[in-house]
Amino acid sequence: EFGQTDCLRSHKSRDKRSSPTTSGIRAIGSKALLGCQKKLLVRDQVVTLEESIGDVKERIDDVDDRLNDGLQTMQEQLREIVWDNISSSENKLAEKDDALKAMMIALKEEINELNEELKIFKATIGNGMLASKPKQQAMDVPKSKAFKGARSVSEVDNFLWAME
Repeated sequence: EFGQTDCLRSHKSRDKRSSPTTSGIRAIGSKALLGCQKKLLVRDQVVTLEESIGDVKERIDDVDDRLNDGLQTMQEQLREIVWDNISSSENKLAEKDDALKAMMIALKEEINELNEELKIFKATIGNGMLASKPKQQAMDVPKSKAFKGARSVSEVDNFLWAME
């Protein structure tokens, strides 16, 4: 940190040609004074830059905090969605499982009924009730017309053809 008096003192000690009375006057108009002003200007710029960097760091920290909060919120929402989907899937699978169990019970009952019917049929066949002679089917035989005393050969031939 340089003050204006520091710049003049350092110039005074470096300038061996100047006498104590004229060294201050020469220093004001000299290059040393310009160097001091440049140092002060640079110092002000450094301070401004440091303040800007501090502001940027604060903004970065704010953005970082917001991002972390947003990510945490999204993670919680995603976790909730996943658990809802898992729960929904479990419920659907449980319903399908119940439906399959009901179908299996119904099929087992039907199989048991069919087995009972099969036993009855086997017993019936074993007793010979269904093994009896089948009924003979009656044949449809054409009846001849009442006899009128004479027959023609064509009538007899037609009768015989109808018999076949």
